Amino acid sequence: MSDAEETVEEPSVRIEQNEARSMWPFLVAAGVIALVVLGIVIATLISPVEKNVTDKDLLSAPAGNFIKARSDTGKDDLSYACKGFDDNNSPLKIAADAGGPISFDRLTEPKIDGDKATAQVTVSAGGTQSTSTWHFTKENSRWLVCNA
Repeated sequence: MSDAEETVEEPSVRIEQNEARSMWPFLVAAGVIALVVLGIVIATLISPVEKNVTDKDLLSAPAGNFIKARSDTGKDDLSYACKGFDDNNSPLKIAADAGGPISFDRLTEPKIDGDKATAQVTVSAGGTQSTSTWHFTKENSRWLVCNA
């Protein structure tokens, strides 16, 4: 016998493809995704991000910006102060008298009442810390530092 005569034929497998495929798995997956997205939208409407911010967070940013603007530039940057701000009554006056750059340490006891707020702000300058009551006013959706 030769090699050509010894080949064995393998049976061919026939695959039936007459069955119609269902769209149900796709529709169920699309429905689940739609429900998840709808849940996220409803949760966002019920509890907006603005409500997750504490009073301390709302006032720390403008206090820090005010200190940074006054300490870094060495000039009167009024963009973080309310209208009619008086530098002679500035909450930074004590720290500025100590000399050196002024840094924001912490804000405690924030109290917000409508568009007015107060907080205890601690700053450092010249190696000493000072804490004083700062006043804030909300103007055009921004909290600004005020004298009173």
